[in-house]
Amino acid sequence: MGLDLSLEADDALTIPTLGRALEKAGASEVIIADGALEAFFISGLAVWTPSAITDSAIHAEDTKGMDLRVALRCNIRIKGPAPEGHSPLDDLDKIAQSIAQMCSAHFLISFQYEQTLYWRNATGLHRR
Repeated sequence: MGLDLSLEADDALTIPTLGRALEKAGASEVIIADGALEAFFISGLAVWTPSAITDSAIHAEDTKGMDLRVALRCNIRIKGPAPEGHSPLDDLDKIAQSIAQMCSAHFLISFQYEQTLYWRNATGLHRR
């Protein structure tokens, strides 16, 4: 069984910056090719982006009052169970913090677009 999450960010978050943020968050592998990204964590968490965004609307139902133009959208999948000593939820937290530290992007991380877990707006990074 897997859990699907989504990251939606404005144009301050680029693929190269996201790659560096994922490495800082502990990704065991980050691959950037043809304008797309794939990253993998030992915990079983995986992140990937499509090569192009055609819809700039926020898909998350709970926008936390944010009105951003989505320039980067990522899929995040948590596969279970995680190897002993590793937590995909801890990795997710590290990803959100790393992105917030590396750039000024406003973003949302939501569970199946239904429940917003992390968001960064003008007042900083927030966690549900």
